[in-house]
Amino acid sequence: MGCSDDGTGASETLPTSSTDTSDSSTTGDPTTTSSTTAIPTTSDTSPGGSETSDETTTTTTTTDPITSTTDVDDTTTTTGPDPTCGNAALDAGEVCDGTELGGATCESEGFDGGTLACQADCTALDVSGCTMVTCGNGGIDGQEACDGADLGDETCVTQGFEGGTLACAANCMEFDTSQCATCGNDALEVDEVCDGTALGGETCETQGFAGGQLACQADCSGLDTTGCTTCGDGDIDAGEQCDSADLGGATCQSLGLGSGAVTCAATCEFDTSACVPSEGLFVTLRTADNMLRKLDPETLAFTDIAPLTVDFDFGDLAWDGADQILYMIDGRPSESLFTVNVANANATLIGTHGIEDLFGLVWDPTTGKLHGSGETPNGFYEMNQLTGFPTFIGNPMQPADGITHDSTRDQIVALAAGVGTMYEIDRLTGAVAQVLSDQGFVDNCGLAYHAGQDLLFAIDWSGNLYTYDPNNSYQRTQLLSGLGAHDGLAFIPGLE
Repeated sequence: MGCSDDGTGASETLPTSSTDTSDSSTTGDPTTTSSTTAIPTTSDTSPGGSETSDETTTTTTTTDPITSTTDVDDTTTTTGPDPTCGNAALDAGEVCDGTELGGATCESEGFDGGTLACQADCTALDVSGCTMVTCGNGGIDGQEACDGADLGDETCVTQGFEGGTLACAANCMEFDTSQCATCGNDALEVDEVCDGTALGGETCETQGFAGGQLACQADCSGLDTTGCTTCGDGDIDAGEQCDSADLGGATCQSLGLGSGAVTCAATCEFDTSACVPSEGLFVTLRTADNMLRKLDPETLAFTDIAPLTVDFDFGDLAWDGADQILYMIDGRPSESLFTVNVANANATLIGTHGIEDLFGLVWDPTTGKLHGSGETPNGFYEMNQLTGFPTFIGNPMQPADGITHDSTRDQIVALAAGVGTMYEIDRLTGAVAQVLSDQGFVDNCGLAYHAGQDLLFAIDWSGNLYTYDPNNSYQRTQLLSGLGAHDGLAFIPGLE
C-alpha cells in the first residue's frame, strides 16, 4: 500500500557524528550542536602523590528535525597546566596573579589598611597601596622604615653618603636623603664648607690673604689656605725672604754679595741683581800648625795670620755676614763651636756640641741660621749661636764634609769627602735636594762660594785647591797642589 513518508520509521538510524558534512538547508537533515566544558580532575601518578591537570570535555548534541531525537557525544581530552601570568589564576611558581592574591591582604602583610595588589610578573605582592595608620606617631611600627625623628639608628653615612642630615619620608616607608651630602663630587651640598672646586665663591683674598690659590680640604669640612700667600702685604711672613719694602735688614753686604742695594721681588724673594760683589779674601786653616791663613782668589797667594789659640783637627769655618762674625767648628778633638777673631786668630768657646766628626759649617743668609753637617754619622743640624747646641734637622744619607751657601742660587751646597759627590741640601728637611756633580775623589775639605767669580772653591787635606763651576755642570778644575793639609774655608767680603 502506498503512503507518504512521514519520517517516523523505527528502523531508520539517525546520524550522530559531529562531522556530518551534509547541507544543513536540506529538509530532513539532522541538526548538530556542540559545547565545551573544562572539568578539573586529579590523576594519581605515583605512590602517595597526585598531579593536577585540566580535562577539556567536548559535548556534541545531534537533533533529528523529524523525530526530535537527540544524541549526545561527550569527548574528554587532557592538557598540561597553564602558567601564563595574567590569567587571574594561581599557577605553579606564582605568588599571585592579577586580583588573585591567595587570600593575602594589606593587613596580613603587616599594614593597617589600603589596597594590596600583585606585581606585574606575578612573583610578589605589591604593597605600595597599603597604608600605616601609625605613621606619624614618632615610633617605628610594623613595616615602617622610620617614623618622624625615629630613624632606627640610620644616618646619611649608613645610607652610603659622606655626611649630612637624614630624615624620614612622609609615608614612613623610606628615608629622605635630600639633605645628605657626598664629598668629592664638586658640588656644594648641605653641611659642606666646600667640595673640590666648589668653594662657595671664596678666594684667598676673601680669606684675608694677598693672593694665591685657595683649595678645599679633602673631607669638605673647611677651606685649604696653604696655597694662599701674604706676599704683598708689606710684612715678612713664614716662607718669605722679604715683602715689598720690608727687607728684614738685609743688604748686599749681609748677604755676602758686596755693595749695592737689595730689593724685594714680586715673589717676596730678594732681588740681588743690583749687588756688586766686593773684593775679599778666603780664610782657611793649615792643620799641621793650626795656622789661620788668608787666600787671594785672584792671585792664589796665601798669607798667614796667626795660629789658632785652640787645637784644631778636622772642622770648618763660616762667615756670618749679618753680624760680621767668623765661626769655627771643631769635629775633633774638642767637638765644640767657637768664634774666631780674624785679625789675630783668637778663638773663643761658645759651647760643646758633643758630636764626633761634625766637620761642616755654614751660615745661611736667607734664614740667618748657622748649620753644622756631620760625616759619621751623617746629619744636618741647626747650631745654636749662643750655646753651640746642635738640633738635628735631617739625614742627607751621605757625608757633608765641606759645606757653603751659593748666594746666586740660594742653595746650601755640600761636598762629600772621599767619593767627591757635590749636592744641594734641603735646608728644611736636611735631605738631598739634588745631586750637582760627581767629579771624583776629594779629601777632607773646606768649601766656600765666591760670588764675584760665581765659582765654588774647595781646599783639602791632600793639599789641593779646586774650583767647581756651576755654569758648566760643576766641572772641577785643580788650581794648586802640594799645599799641605788644609781644612775649613770661608769667604769674607772686604777682607784685605
